[in-house]
Amino acid sequence: MATITFPSEPVAQSMQWKLNQPTQVNMSAWTGRRQALSSGRGWWECMYQLPPVVTTTAFNPWRSFLALARGGANEFQVPVDPTPQEPDVAVPTDGRTLSLDFIANEYISQGGTSTFGAAYVNGAAQTGRSLITSGWPGPDTVLSAGEFVTINNQLLQLTADVVSDVAGAATITFEPPIRVSPANNDAIEFRNPYALMYLTETPPYTVEPGYVYNLRLEFRELI
Repeated sequence: MATITFPSEPVAQSMQWKLNQPTQVNMSAWTGRRQALSSGRGWWECMYQLPPVVTTTAFNPWRSFLALARGGANEFQVPVDPTPQEPDVAVPTDGRTLSLDFIANEYISQGGTSTFGAAYVNGAAQTGRSLITSGWPGPDTVLSAGEFVTINNQLLQLTADVVSDVAGAATITFEPPIRVSPANNDAIEFRNPYALMYLTETPPYTVEPGYVYNLRLEFRELI
């Protein structure tokens, strides 16, 4: 398998994301009690609908992508949102105004000298539904529950706000659990989180008069 480039234009007209977390639920017909057994696993699925693409030239990158995907053989990075995810940072109490410029994942302080580089995993051999991390600006709430990060090519949805301390350390909690323990200092992609996915099947595309192309794709996360 190889990782190929996912076309960036045009952005999706609509996306449907689903987190699959297999659970077996048994209900007693005698007592009415429910017993649930979770697999402790999870993966993402996505339905990706393109807007109508006008002209063959504009659609050619997608035809090339479908061929290079080789059915479900090769994988690619699907962004959760075409708009960069902007972390929340409080205005400093000393009167400076703090703007967010996430080009190259950096904070720029107006009237100050502080900068923010990439956040990263702090410590090896971590597993489960939480990770100790460092490199955040702090102390602050830098990301909110419901937002996403990608670590070690796995898409994770935050289940609690990410609150950093004065040293920039923070424990993040998420679903689904980590599949493969990330290495110490692995980068955390928080601005443009993505899922590493493959086609569940090779879709057909339609061509309407005027060379207007339509395409809907279905993906599943590589696990």
